[in-house]
Amino acid sequence: MRRTCCAVLLCVVLSVALVVTGCGGGGADGGGGGSNLRVLANQVVQAQQLNDGSFEVTSQPLLAAGGSPLSGYTWSLASGSAYPPGTTVSALTGVFGGSGAGLAPGQYDFEMVVSDGSSTASGVITLVVSPLPTNGIPPILVFQQPMGVPVIRLPNATANEPYGASLQVIGGVPPYTWLEDPSYVGPEDFGLSGLRIDQARGIVRGTPFNSAAGKTLRFKLIVTDNEGETAATDGVGPVYEILVQ
Repeated sequence: MRRTCCAVLLCVVLSVALVVTGCGGGGADGGGGGSNLRVLANQVVQAQQLNDGSFEVTSQPLLAAGGSPLSGYTWSLASGSAYPPGTTVSALTGVFGGSGAGLAPGQYDFEMVVSDGSSTASGVITLVVSPLPTNGIPPILVFQQPMGVPVIRLPNATANEPYGASLQVIGGVPPYTWLEDPSYVGPEDFGLSGLRIDQARGIVRGTPFNSAAGKTLRFKLIVTDNEGETAATDGVGPVYEILVQ
């Protein structure tokens, strides 16, 4: 059951951390096309101890970029690694979640493998499990897109080369549905670029047309969860940007 309190400080902090450590700029990240498939580094997922001693796991997609995900990315646990107790990752969507049964406060590292259908890459994900605050009131996570981050710069794309990059949302009840926000019209037309939003898997993928070279593509998202709730935004962002080289 979803909790409905309105303390959102935790979600803002998580959003900023995810953007900075995930898709925070295309130039240094080496681009999102071609064979440079990778699990983005320094990803942190969260769980929170509740008043009754149980733990609530925050659902959110793991982030990958690059490769040639013509049918989306698929995820699996790396050999020799193990999920933290009571958690799992969806193979087709990369969404981390679970019941939290068996967790204890602390930090858990686990290694995931992502595949684009022809190549694989791996990376370590960190779960941080927060204990109940001393005041006995756990912070409440609101289903949302990253707040306080007006622009999310995805890795660069290259014209006429396959491209892929994961998109972001925090909380809610998976599976999610990802739609381009038709009310947003950026300086360049994302809809005519050759890229598209994978509505079920939460990635942007495709092969940019030659006509998109030299342009910065921009789009916003509307994300809904399995209960029909729409992820909140701060009214400004996030705007996703992709520079096509």
